[in-house]
Amino acid sequence: MAALTNKSLFYTEELGSMIRVAQVLGLTSTAFLAGKVFASSFTAVPAMLHAPAPLLAKQFKTVFDSDIYVNSIASVVATGVFSFFAYRDPNPGSRHQVLYTTAAALIAAAVPYSFIFLHPISRQLLQRANDLANTSLTDTAAESGIAKEETTHVLVDRWATLNLGRSLLCCVAALSATWAAVDRLEVVPAVGKIVGGANRMGH
Repeated sequence: MAALTNKSLFYTEELGSMIRVAQVLGLTSTAFLAGKVFASSFTAVPAMLHAPAPLLAKQFKTVFDSDIYVNSIASVVATGVFSFFAYRDPNPGSRHQVLYTTAAALIAAAVPYSFIFLHPISRQLLQRANDLANTSLTDTAAESGIAKEETTHVLVDRWATLNLGRSLLCCVAALSATWAAVDRLEVVPAVGKIVGGANRMGH
């Protein structure tokens, strides 16, 4: 059970070790997920787009195969931790319960978002990677007969744009959970003064 402690100038809530470990796992997983998803669209994809279509398709498949496991684990950990904190809150409807519920819901919402908006494009790109598997990675004319809007470069760019929506969900979830963690109690200044014997007697 949490206890109030007076450290320096503020009253803080002393949490058990397991609760602190859970908080660290949840916050770290969410921040990691938000940063990783954002980096995929903002950093990785722009660099990948300079590659010829066969190499780009192979790179996308490599990143996709890696991310699907890492992101899934981070999502499950974060959603589980925040759902637990929301469930165990002794004050139904409290600010902290709302914040943790929001964080868990936003991370969970990334799953249907990905399935609806990203999965169709990912499926096309994975199929493209298989189709171009035996093509030279430097062949710049590998997609000469494909409509421009269906080329690997356009599909990857479209995927990266839609992936920013998933990044936004994770970022807001991270902010919500972090706010709930640091705002566990109202911070009250602990002001004290030394009084003499006469003052203690009311004189």
